[in-house]
Amino acid sequence: MKDQNAQSLLARVMDWQDEDVVRKYVPILQLLADYKYDQYQRFGPGKRFIESLALWLQQFDASDRPAAFDLVMSKLVYFSDAELSHLVQHAYPDVIVQERMRLVAEEKDIPPHCVGEIARHPRFKELRLKSLYLGLSDGARTNELRRAGQGEISNEQIWQAYELGDSKAEEMLEELQKSLTEDEHERKLPTAEEFWRLHDGEGRVAADKALAGIIESLPGAKPTAPKPKFNLIWLLDDFSGSGNTYIRFDGKSGRYKGKIKKIFERLHQGDLIDPSHYEVYLLLYIATRQAIDHIEYWSERFTSENGYKPLQIRVLCPIEREAALTHDLSPSLKAILENPKYYDKHASDKHIKVGGTDDANYGFANCALPVVLPHNTPNNSVYVLWGPESYGFYGLFPRVSRHREF
Repeated sequence: MKDQNAQSLLARVMDWQDEDVVRKYVPILQLLADYKYDQYQRFGPGKRFIESLALWLQQFDASDRPAAFDLVMSKLVYFSDAELSHLVQHAYPDVIVQERMRLVAEEKDIPPHCVGEIARHPRFKELRLKSLYLGLSDGARTNELRRAGQGEISNEQIWQAYELGDSKAEEMLEELQKSLTEDEHERKLPTAEEFWRLHDGEGRVAADKALAGIIESLPGAKPTAPKPKFNLIWLLDDFSGSGNTYIRFDGKSGRYKGKIKKIFERLHQGDLIDPSHYEVYLLLYIATRQAIDHIEYWSERFTSENGYKPLQIRVLCPIEREAALTHDLSPSLKAILENPKYYDKHASDKHIKVGGTDDANYGFANCALPVVLPHNTPNNSVYVLWGPESYGFYGLFPRVSRHREF
């Protein structure tokens, strides 16, 4: 009954008098709602997509509603929770493991097609243990990535934030040392059959050597060696629309800003990474081409100017420039995106200005995206999609901002 009421409301708002028009659109919308849109986590209790769509359309003038409706029907790009989880599940085997195999093949001069030989090499496991995973936001889904690793990523290798305190860093390095010691001990320890073969068949001298090897591999048996450090750093996030959050250059202060800058400076304090051998990867589940180009350009300048190793970017699902609404902008859509009646000036805050624009009609940094994520709509999308419910004009998928203005 609630669905029927919502559909009737939608037909009334759109002034659909013809039953054929209702039958054309409503089943499609209901299917999309059931499959994706109803799961948007910012919808209030008892409020779902069809009802939200009708109320959102009601804010527009009657003459502008067809263009707004077409935006939803033909332009909207919605990533469901299941689709994001699918990307996370592929991140470890398809990206992280493959990078580790590539590094081992290059270091040990093993042909890349000799997959079994690479996977059996001790260095392959060592690099697995010496990998550190840092989440860059609450959308990084670090727990899902750890589970997708099938036990190959320990709790001590993964952290839900990119800002590590000294105590936490020390704890992670201690766990790394334990893991490497256990691995080395397992590789050196002979089986019972091997030990007695050495004792009976090759004499007491060989057996004594075997025992000495066991004793030397025990903790505390040898002089304290330098603490092992991480070689591979994986920075994880779900989405990037412009790339400004990660790295940007502030012309006024003449300094670089963003998460990448903070991370590299933290890593180069010398307690976490091995300065002689390390790689830093930014792994994004979804990113626009605009963001990829921006991060590549500014991170290359930042790392080269500071003597750091280059940042390597890996993206599972790139969004090409053609997806932006400005790529093929119709006059009717342009009219609603730029109409001040369909915008709230409170959205034009200092955070939006960081992206180089005075307003957010076309989203942060003028990205003009039609993208919605299941937990929140990026502010890189057009304002009419994400305007908060507390504003004079609110979006179809209202956004909760990370920043609060008082």
